[in-house]
Amino acid sequence: MQDNIFTVKDLSFSYGKQKVLENVSFTLRKGAITTFIGSNGCGKSTLFHLMTKDLKPDTGTILLRDKNIAEIKRKEFAQQAAIVHQYNTAPLDISVEKLVSYGRTPYHTMGLSPDAKTDWEKVKWAMEITDIYKHREKAVSQLSGGQKQRVWIAMALSQDTKILFLDEPTTYLDIRYQLQILRLIRRLNREYELTITMILHDINQSLHYSDEIIAMKNGNILAQGNPEEIITSKLIQTVFDAELTMITENGKPFILPV
Repeated sequence: MQDNIFTVKDLSFSYGKQKVLENVSFTLRKGAITTFIGSNGCGKSTLFHLMTKDLKPDTGTILLRDKNIAEIKRKEFAQQAAIVHQYNTAPLDISVEKLVSYGRTPYHTMGLSPDAKTDWEKVKWAMEITDIYKHREKAVSQLSGGQKQRVWIAMALSQDTKILFLDEPTTYLDIRYQLQILRLIRRLNREYELTITMILHDINQSLHYSDEIIAMKNGNILAQGNPEEIITSKLIQTVFDAELTMITENGKPFILPV
């Protein structure tokens, strides 16, 4: 029996009169890397914001370990799930270490830490695992795009949760940094047993680095499952409204985007 950590039931959401999601239902398996794919405007970003409590659904429920997240206070939610958004900003002069340390905020009371030693251990580990410890005294503004993304991931990791949400973590990065981030995500999942949910635009990266794919179109889920089992040329054509050639290499599907 699968151990589902998130359960979404009959979820609907609209921006004004524009229906974005309609009666969406699915589960997220504990310990898996699950990636949402779909064309722009399909609803995956809205779904991401609903699952991370940035938006409230019109109807339906989102359960985290069988508890409705609407009933979970933000501080408690932040102790269970960490989030890296697509767009992030920080003061120009803030140091890497300082920014990463903000991930400990959910454990503080009135701005004070009950355990400074544990805070530092979690911050140090997060910087080490993301390979930014050597930059800890630098201003974040001095770093490259790929390094900055590692800082934001480190801040999320310092929260010390078992759930990590990532909204397009490779956007705007060159291929070298994209692969570094994706390999880091895989390591966090395999070695540290984080349940990871993310949105990716690159189809092949989604197929290669995910345990499960959720394919969306027009606010609905068309397919969910193991990439090797659900991805077909027909599904890709339906999801993206484009005829793309699919090949199989070492048992894995690959899409030729030209």
